[in-house]
Parts: sequence; structure tokens; C-alpha cells
Amino acid sequence: MSTERRPPRPHHLYVHVPFCRLVCAYCDFVTVGGRAAEIPRYVDALLAELALRPVVGQLRTIYFGGGTPSLLPTQSIGRLIDAAASAWGGRPVESTVEANPGTRERPDWAGLRAAGVTRLSLGIQSLADVQLRALARGHTAAEALDAYRAARAAGFDNVSIDLIYGIPGQSLDDWRTTLRAAIGLAPDHLSLYGLQLVLAPDEWAAPPRPGALRWRRRMAARQDEDLAAAQYGTAEELLDRAGYRHYELSSWAVPGRESLHNAAYWSRAPYTGIGAGAHSYDGNTRSWNERDLDRYLEAVENGTLPLGGRESADEPTRAFEAMALGLRTVAGVERAAFHAEFGIDPVGRWGTELDAAERQGLLAIDDVAVRLTPRGRLLANEVLAELLPAAR
Repeated sequence: MSTERRPPRPHHLYVHVPFCRLVCAYCDFVTVGGRAAEIPRYVDALLAELALRPVVGQLRTIYFGGGTPSLLPTQSIGRLIDAAASAWGGRPVESTVEANPGTRERPDWAGLRAAGVTRLSLGIQSLADVQLRALARGHTAAEALDAYRAARAAGFDNVSIDLIYGIPGQSLDDWRTTLRAAIGLAPDHLSLYGLQLVLAPDEWAAPPRPGALRWRRRMAARQDEDLAAAQYGTAEELLDRAGYRHYELSSWAVPGRESLHNAAYWSRAPYTGIGAGAHSYDGNTRSWNERDLDRYLEAVENGTLPLGGRESADEPTRAFEAMALGLRTVAGVERAAFHAEFGIDPVGRWGTELDAAERQGLLAIDDVAVRLTPRGRLLANEVLAELLPAAR
């Protein structure tokens, strides 16, 4: 009998920070405005929740998302990274913090590096002031450029930037200009998102505030799906030409700079989420925390996990999730790996549906993988709708 021990399975930690100086009308994450004075209390709650959570596997990544995580003092971010490293017995290989580039929200870049942050995700969203005003962002294009350069000057060698397309009033030429300016900065990674205007809450999207809902309805009425598709295609063309690797529906990277944390989600690796509204996954069961900040704080301060709910996925749901998340990646779903987990090849399981999508030019299927075509990436939701357990 072999005595060789397998290395512990990689684990990932997500830290949700809901605080914002300005809450964007299009944002459907768990956020609060005007409560920055409670940040020290919230940090203590995060540390307390972390101590309540089971420690499994080997910590590989930490991701501070929000909200505006960079509103946390750098010392607080350092405390959280140190606490996680102590709990798991080792420091992660990637620690990411999302940051806004506005002058009034800009963190101490050097302080973040000293705290153990290795990667930044800058919410630039646009490099055109007219689009930033349309989104009611709290910064200008000049501030975004200045923030990016300041982060580089502080020594960050792994910087991602977020950009939004599909903004009403944003022409194809406008988008092309922003992309070229972004490429000129030479970021390591780009995340490009079509403007999503959620009009009703679900398990992931927080309920929109009345004012935000009115804004979303006005903006949604002006959106042009065909133009957004053309903007996406333009991004693929320009970024490919600039040497970026398109590795996930919304993600491009210099080879070797792909997001390790986000890749964990797409491969269904286990992760722990702490903070208001954060989700966790252990490989079978998904759970989520209380979204309401006050109820979250009350639960943790009473020494209990702030659970808002949990659900265990049955086999059909897990198989669908394997396809849904795998098809988000440009590499697609590896057929042999799917067969090893579920006892059947995806083509055997969804032969009729996958064949129809292939004939429509939405899927490419070979002996190794099932993947979306460039056209299929624009219509991914339509492909997945046919694979839903309830649809069969």
C-alpha cells in the first residue's frame, strides 16, 4: 500500500467589502454608501468570521472585492492577509485588491504592497469622460490614468483594468479609442464587461434601489445589442493583435497573468467567502452570508456564522454547472475530465442540444473539448439555456 501523501487541495478566499463613497446605479453587488465610519468594526467582524470558518486545503489566492475594498486602511488589509495566512499555514501566491482610481478613493499604493497585496484590479470602466459621466462614476479619465501610473510607480507588476462597453451613447469608434488607450498603458490583464442592467434581484444580484432602478430602465431602453456585439468583436480583434490572450468570456491577459482566483471559480474549485453577502463553495454545497450589513455584523459579533442560506447541488445541477462554467473559458469543457466526474461524455449527455448548437455555429466540438465559437461567445446564454436540467 502506498504511503505517499497527496498535496492538499488548493483553496481560495474571497473577502467582500461593501463600502463605497458613491454607489453606482448599475452595480448589483452588496454595497452601502455613507457608512465608512463603520469600517473598523467591519474589519473586526471579518477577522471574527474568518476564525469561525473551517480551514481546509492549501490557501492559494485571496481576492478583496466590493464595493470598494481599497477604502480599507492598508493596515487592515494586511491584518486580514496575515490572519488568513496564519489560519492556513502559508501565504497565498496571489492577493488581489479591487481599487477605484478617483482621487478621493485612491489608496496608498506602496502601503498595499507592504501589506502583502500582489495584484490590483482597477475599476477604470472608461477612458472617456463622457462615458464616465453617463455611468455617474466618481472619477475622470485623467484620474484613471494617473492612478494606473502611480500603482506602477509603487512597484505593482500585476495590474488588471476593468472597462465597460454597451454604454448608451458609446459608439464603436468611442470604444475603439478607449481600447487603444488601454492597450497603450500595457496592463497585464483586462476585464471587459457589457453594461448589465439587472431590473430584479436574484440570489446573486442585490435588490436595486428605487432611484437606481429608474436609471437602469432609462438606460436599458437606449441599449443596442447589435452595437454591443460589434464592440465585443472589436475588443477580440484589437486585444489579440496586441498580444493579449483571450482566456475567458470577459477576460484577456498577457500570457501567464491570468487571474488565478477567478480561474478557481470557473473550474469549480472550493472557496470560502467572508463578509456581507459573500458566497462559499465546498465542492458540493453552496452557501451565502447575510446581505444586510447590520444583520451580518450582529450575527458575527454574537459568535455565529452569518449564514443567509445554503443549498446542495444534485447531480444534474453539478453537471450543468460544469458545462456553464467550463464554457465561460475559451478552452471550453474537457470531455475526458467531464466523463471522469460524471460517468458520461458531455456529447453523450446532451447530444441533441450540442449538435444543434454546433450546426448553428455556436459550438466547436472535437475529440478533446466542447467550446464556444466566437459567435457562440456572444450567445452563450442561449446555448446554456438548452442545457438546463429543467429544459430537458
